[in-house]
This record gives sequence, structure tokens and C-alpha cells, in this order.
Amino acid sequence: MVNVLTIISTLAAVSAVQACKQTCAVASATNNVCTYICTNVCEDISAQQARNTFLAALQGAGNSCTAVGTTNISCRKLNAFGSCYDHHWSCGRGC
Repeated sequence: MVNVLTIISTLAAVSAVQACKQTCAVASATNNVCTYICTNVCEDISAQQARNTFLAALQGAGNSCTAVGTTNISCRKLNAFGSCYDHHWSCGRGC
């Protein structure tokens, strides 16, 4: 016998993962520099718009980050920046 509640819970978890797409993520992490790349994974926001939003959030938190090209961000790891992989930006439902 199949437990219906387990199936519903599993489907809900899968839907939540698919709904929230990682738009900006680490491209490289070398020495004291983190480079992020933003891709066009959500239909309602371009890669450049995602980059600009993520960049504003990083800078607003006091990080030393700059735009590179139209879709990349470069951050110098200063003070309490932490790991490059601690930072990302997602778009989609419920993010």
C-alpha cells in the first residue's frame, strides 16, 4: 500500500526546488576574489537584471563588489564576506 501523504510531501518538495532557480552563482573562487555569473533562467527577469539586483544586495551589505560585463560580478573577500559559496541569488516563485 502506498502512503498518499508521503507522495504529496515529495511532490511538494520537488515543486519548491524547481520553482526557485539559482540565477547567480559562483563561477570561480580564487585567492581573495569571488566571481559570480548570472544566467537567464527565469522568464520574467533577464540575466543582466538578475546581476544588477544581486550586485545591489552584495554592495548594500557592505561588500566590495563590481559589475563585470553584462552578467558577471567580481567581489573582493574582505572582513566578514565568508565563503564565495555562501552567496547566490535565485529567482522564481517563493524565493
